[in-house]
Amino acid sequence: MSLDPDDPELAPLLARLAPYTRSLVGRAGTQAMRLHADAVTPEHLLSVLVDDPESAAHAAILHAFADPATISSEALAISPGLMVVASGSTLPFSPGAVDVLARAHRRSRESAADEVEVGSLLIEAAASVEPGARDALRAAGLAAGEARAPGPDSRPSAGFFKSFTTPAKRALSAANRFAAGERAAAISPAHLLFGCLAEEPANAAAGGVTVHRARAILSGRTVDDRDPEPRRLQADPSLLRFLRGVEPGSSSLGLLARFLTTETPELAGILTRSKVTAAFLERAREAFQDPETVKEPPTPRR
Repeated sequence: MSLDPDDPELAPLLARLAPYTRSLVGRAGTQAMRLHADAVTPEHLLSVLVDDPESAAHAAILHAFADPATISSEALAISPGLMVVASGSTLPFSPGAVDVLARAHRRSRESAADEVEVGSLLIEAAASVEPGARDALRAAGLAAGEARAPGPDSRPSAGFFKSFTTPAKRALSAANRFAAGERAAAISPAHLLFGCLAEEPANAAAGGVTVHRARAILSGRTVDDRDPEPRRLQADPSLLRFLRGVEPGSSSLGLLARFLTTETPELAGILTRSKVTAAFLERAREAFQDPETVKEPPTPRR
């Protein structure tokens, strides 16, 4: 469950699209959920559209000597969601890492702290690694208690990171670098742990454990590849406006052309910087076709 296809405003707009194009909009919902966004937007759609190696849009971009991965990463960087955006990599937080962030925020509130400190983030990250690794970290001296529920009112939302101190934000950036170095798909609790130790190696909660020691203990156990808990996401008003302007029966090329209008100026800029223009897409309409069959979405991992 992600984008709600039965939404009364969205359903008639989806019905106007070709089956493969409709599936791309559905996958934008999966992307929004992976990023822990509150709604599905055109940014999510452009990212999955150009990432799909079977779509006509992807083939046309390659024909224009543009790089789909670059376009996708630029769209991802401005997409709503919980992630770390950096010049070298933009990665979302894994479900376990989101729980860490929520619990650290709750811990700070309960201690009457104005902001989330590195120490709170470090303790909650250590509590979220697998039990065997947690015991090894605890034996090495790190404060690694048992994970606790984040609480019903602590799910991260817009503006969430404003409550983090500057060192804590730097720890999140360091976690992104560790995850990117492992070519991970998301920032996990282990990567958050590494980021905290790298930012404040002398933090009292570290108990003398260095980032190098922690990485040795957690070697081969840093990935959190679970899917987020299913949620029914609504289409953002910007996505509804976008879809209303798509021609009935449009292929993925029609979607791509829609991004080049004034409705989505930032996304249009990403495409034009890559020399993907409306005139080029018009010429490409007959040359590239979407697949006739629609791929089934992957089965969620728990």
